[in-house]
Amino acid sequence: MATHLTRDDSATNAQLLDLQRVFDLSQDLMCMTDAQTRFVRVSASSARILGYPPEELIGRTLLDLVHPNDLQSTLLTHESVLQGAQVVEFENRCVRKDGTSVELSWTSTWIAGPDGAGATYSVARDITNRKRAERLRESQREVLQLIVAGAPLGDVLRRICSIMEVFDADAKCAVTVLDAAGACVRSAFSPSLPSRFLSVVQDTLLGMPHGACANALRSGQTATCADMTNDPEWQELAALGAEHGLRACWFTPVFGARGRLIAVIAVYYPHPYQPSDRELVLVQAAVSLVALAIAHAHAQTQLKESLTRVELAQSIARLGYWERDLSSDKLNVYGEANAILGIPGERTIGLDVFLGVVLEADRPALIAAYGEANRGDTSGGLQFRVRHPDGSVRHVHAERCVIRDESGRATHIIGTMQDVTERNQADLERQRYLNQMSALADAARKVNSVLTVDELLQIITEIARDLVGAHVAVSVLQGADEPTVECCKTSHSEKYSSVVPGSWLLEGEGQRAGGAAAHVTRIDRSTAARDMALGTQWQACGCITVSLAAASGRRIGVLCVADKQSGEFAPNDERVLGQLADLAAVGLENARLYAELEERVRKRTQELQESNRELEAFSYSVSHDLRGPLRAIAGFTGLLRDRHYETIDADGRRCIDRVLAGTQRMSNLIDDLLELGRVTRVEIRRRQVDLSEYARATLTRLREASPERAAALVIEPQLSVAGDPGLLAIVLENLLDNAWKFTASRPVAEIRFGAVAAAGDENERTFFVQDNGVGFDPRYAANLFGVFQRLHAAGEFPGTGVGLATVQRIVQRHGGRIWADAAVDRGATIYFSIAEGPQ
Repeated sequence: MATHLTRDDSATNAQLLDLQRVFDLSQDLMCMTDAQTRFVRVSASSARILGYPPEELIGRTLLDLVHPNDLQSTLLTHESVLQGAQVVEFENRCVRKDGTSVELSWTSTWIAGPDGAGATYSVARDITNRKRAERLRESQREVLQLIVAGAPLGDVLRRICSIMEVFDADAKCAVTVLDAAGACVRSAFSPSLPSRFLSVVQDTLLGMPHGACANALRSGQTATCADMTNDPEWQELAALGAEHGLRACWFTPVFGARGRLIAVIAVYYPHPYQPSDRELVLVQAAVSLVALAIAHAHAQTQLKESLTRVELAQSIARLGYWERDLSSDKLNVYGEANAILGIPGERTIGLDVFLGVVLEADRPALIAAYGEANRGDTSGGLQFRVRHPDGSVRHVHAERCVIRDESGRATHIIGTMQDVTERNQADLERQRYLNQMSALADAARKVNSVLTVDELLQIITEIARDLVGAHVAVSVLQGADEPTVECCKTSHSEKYSSVVPGSWLLEGEGQRAGGAAAHVTRIDRSTAARDMALGTQWQACGCITVSLAAASGRRIGVLCVADKQSGEFAPNDERVLGQLADLAAVGLENARLYAELEERVRKRTQELQESNRELEAFSYSVSHDLRGPLRAIAGFTGLLRDRHYETIDADGRRCIDRVLAGTQRMSNLIDDLLELGRVTRVEIRRRQVDLSEYARATLTRLREASPERAAALVIEPQLSVAGDPGLLAIVLENLLDNAWKFTASRPVAEIRFGAVAAAGDENERTFFVQDNGVGFDPRYAANLFGVFQRLHAAGEFPGTGVGLATVQRIVQRHGGRIWADAAVDRGATIYFSIAEGPQ
C-alpha cells in the first residue's frame, strides 16, 4: 500500500533536514539524547572531537564515553536536566575512540515531545587546550608560591619536574644543580628517576668535554638525542639508559647571574623521540622557574647565615639588668644598661629621666606598663625606642618579672634589657626581601607578557625603581655592535620631575660597568649643567649598577638605580636587582627574537609581493608580446592554406596543417599557463561550497557536448567543504574533464565523484574522482602533477599538461594535498584533500 505524506509530515521532515544541516555545519559537538542518554542525533563534528563518526554513536549512551572520574557528576547533572532545569552548563571529560581524553564544556536543555518522551538537546565545546593552559599557569603560580614561602630547593625542583611529567606522560625529568664553577654536580633532583641513575648519568654528562651535549650546554643551547643507541656521540650514556629503559634524552642549560651555568634540566623518554615545539616552550618556562628557585635558595641561604650570625652575637652579648622597688620611682641599672639607654653611668636613675630618653610615641605604652607593674599583675616583654645623645634612635627590648613577698604582694620588678636595633632591622630587611621576591615573581609574569623591546625596557626600568625603592632608574640596551646603544629608558620620582635625565649618569655608571652607555645622545648645555649638579647629589646618595647578560653570557646592556627613597641601598637590593636583570635579559632576548621574526616575515612578504609583480609582468608579456607573433603565424599560414592549398603538394599541405595545429596548441598552452599563474595569485575567499552540485554541472556539460557516448556517472550527494568557489570549480572541471577524456575508448564510461571516510587528520576532508579509463603506469605517478608532464601522447589524448599542475596549486593553497592511484588499462583514481578552516 502506498504511503502518502501529509503536509505536517513534509514540514516535519523539512525541519529535521534543516536541523541536520545545522548539526553538520557546527564546529562544536551538537547532539540529541533520550532520557537514558542514548544518542538520537549527532553532528558530524563528533568525528573530530570524539573520534567517532555519528553513525557509530547513534544508539550508544553518552555515559559510555564519560571519564570514570566524572561519571557521578555527569549523572547528577543529567538528572537536573530531566527534572526541568531550563539550561544546564557543566564540564566533564570524555574518552575518545583512540583512548585519549578530551575536556568538554556542555550546555544542555530538555525539550518535551508531543508524546511526552522528549529529548535532551546539547552543545559541547572542546576546551582541552584552554584547560591545559590554565593548569600550566596554575602550576607556575604554585611553584612561585613555594619559592616565596621558602620551601626547600629540592622540593621546588622536584615539583617543577612533576609538572613537566604531568604535561608529558612519557617524560622522566630531572634537574641537576651545579657548583659555583659550573663543572661539578652539587645535587640532582627528580620525582621519578632513581638517585643512582641521576648521580652516574650527570657525572658522565659533565665528563664528555667534546661531545654534542657539552658543546650545546656551553653555547647555551638545548642538546638533543632522539635515540641514544644509534648516536655515536652518546654511546657513553646508551648502556646506562638501556639499563633503566630509556632511549631518548635532551638537556637544557640554566644560566644564573652574569651568564654562569648553574643547572641542567634533563628530560628522558623510554622510546626514540624528538622534542616538539610545545615541549620546548614548556621547558623554557621551567628554565625560568629553576633559575629563580636556585637564585632564591642561594639568597635565602645567605640571609639565614646572616641571621644566624646576628643571633649568635646576641646570645653572647652582655645584657643590661635593671631592678625597681615598687615603693619608689627609682630604677637601679647594671651591666650595659646605661650604654643601651644612652644615659651617663649612674646606677640609680629616676623614672622621669628614663622616660625622657624614650621617644614620645612610645611613652604611653611604658606609662601603662608602669601602672600594671604597680598593681603587680603583669610580666613579660616590651619593646620601645630611645634617643641617644648623638641623635641616633635605638630599639630596646626589655623583659620583666614581678617579685612577691611571702604574702604574695608585689614588691619588686626585675628584668633585662638589650639593644635589638640590628635584629629588628634584619627582621624588617628579611620581610622586605620576601616582599621584593613576591614583587619579582609578579615582574616575571609581566616581563614574559611584553614582546616589544622598547616597551619591555621601559617596564623593566620602572620595575627596578619600585623594586628597590629608588628615586631614579636608568636602563641601557646595547646593539649587536657593543659600542652602540640600541635603546635607553629612564624612570624617576617627582623629586626629579623638573630635570630631564641627561647622559652623565649613563656615561658615568655605564662606563663603570663597561661603557655600555658611552654613546647616548646628549641634551643641550643648560640641561647638561643641571644634570651634572644633580649627578653629584645622586652619587652622594649611592647607586647600584648591574649588567644585563644574554643566555650565552654576552653582555647586552646595564641597569642602574640611584638615590634610595628611604635609608641606604642594602645587599638584598643589589641581589634582587641582579635577579631582575637576569629575567630582563631573557625577556629582552625573546623580544629581540620576536622582532627579528616579524622582520623576516615582513621581508618574506615583500619578496613574495615582488615575485607576484614579476609574475604579473610575465603574464602580461605572455598575453600580449607572445600572442601577437603567434596570431601572425596562424593568420599567414591560414591565408596560405586558403589561397594556395590546392597548388601545394602533399608534403606542403602536411606542413601547413602541422603549423596551424602547433599554433593552436601554443595558444592553448599560453591560456593554461596564464590560468596557472592566476590561481597562484588570486586571493582565496572561503565559504561553504557544495562540490556535489559543481560535479553534477560539469558532467552535465560534458554529456551535452558528446550525447552519443554511453556513461554511468555516480555523484555522492551533499559533499560540501569550506573553500573558494571559483578555484574549487576549476579543480572539479579539470579532474572530471580528464576522466571524461581518458574513458572515451570505453563502451560505457564509468565516472564516480565521492569522499573518503575520515580516518586520518580530522582537520581535513578527502575527495576522489574515479574512472575506468586507460589509466597509467603507477611508477610515473610522481610526474603526473608537474607542468607539461604528460603520460600519454598528445595525438592520442589532447591536452597541454598544465591542468593537473593547476589543480595541485589550488589544492595546496587550500591546505591540502593531491595524489593518484592507477594501473595501465584499469582506470585511475585522483584523490585530493581540503583543510578545514583558513590556511
